Amino acid sequence: MDSNSIVSIVSKFSKAWGQMLGSVDVAIDLGTAVTRIGIVGKGIVLKEPTFIGLNTKTNEYIFFGEEAKQIYGKTPNFIKIVKPVENSILSDFDACVALIDAFTKRAVFPYYAHNRLIRTGLNAYVSIPSSATEVQQKATAEAVKRVGYVRAMLIQKPFLAAMGAGFNIFGQTPIFVVDIGAGSVEIAVIIMGGIVASRTLILGGDNLDRHIANYIHLKYGIITGELTVEGLKPSLLNYENHDASATIRGKSLENGLPKSVKITSSDIREAISPAINQLIDGIKEVIETLPPEIVDGVFRTGAVLTGGLGTCPGLDHFISSEVKIPIIASQSSENATMQGLLTLATQKDVLPRILV
Repeated sequence: MDSNSIVSIVSKFSKAWGQMLGSVDVAIDLGTAVTRIGIVGKGIVLKEPTFIGLNTKTNEYIFFGEEAKQIYGKTPNFIKIVKPVENSILSDFDACVALIDAFTKRAVFPYYAHNRLIRTGLNAYVSIPSSATEVQQKATAEAVKRVGYVRAMLIQKPFLAAMGAGFNIFGQTPIFVVDIGAGSVEIAVIIMGGIVASRTLILGGDNLDRHIANYIHLKYGIITGELTVEGLKPSLLNYENHDASATIRGKSLENGLPKSVKITSSDIREAISPAINQLIDGIKEVIETLPPEIVDGVFRTGAVLTGGLGTCPGLDHFISSEVKIPIIASQSSENATMQGLLTLATQKDVLPRILV
């Protein structure tokens, strides 16, 4: 038996022994709109809305994820639907702990149900906004540990988005990443495992929904629900001059009765134009702060668009025409942060360089 075969056998034995002892690496992306959980070596095992339902009579959390989102705005007074993450930051600590606990039991434990020691061997790799304060970072780590994770390792989102989009964040070529999530936009330039310039804007998908709701309110005179407005973006929002339409129903401002109106892609683009212009200004401001040599590299390599809004047809070309640098949308735009977590969790040699 040659040395390579021995090394291979030892590696497989070590991996199996580690699983027997309950050491499991779990990736957690606590998004404002969607929470994703992945297991290193298995991939993404859960993708659920970041919603939770509280029975205020019994003080118990009884609805989690999709089931909580579906009844948002439709519940009796004693059922409170909570969004425990706002603008990418924990806003309700207890609700967040309950949500992580429910999702961990649902998504992680079934893979290791035979292992009674799993509770003592869970390691969490958690995404965190680059703008998070020390208090917010500690709150996120504590929420994860309360569930039973032994360690909670925090990694800033720009690193994860770039890594998930297929870039080497430890190389000498600058990486310009624009990550548009539901709660915030992370704009950053990364080189050799460090962020040389960055900016966080509260301009995520939820903010765009509010712009759309206000626009419909003023132009068509109806009040719409949050979930109704949220559903318009995937079907109508595009920057390819393709004008689609959809009919929605809301509450008339005139008499309070139901009223239906037709919304077009042009309406959606017009509604969010102030926010998109602010995003473009933010990208320009980050470019202006860069050293000359890095600016040259950015103009040659361009920027990558990630996050939920990165899937919007034509948005990358529209922004590119405004900021005058190449911009492409990542092929794994929606899951870029989670893919980055799963990748970096396996690179134990370089991981300490970017941990918060």
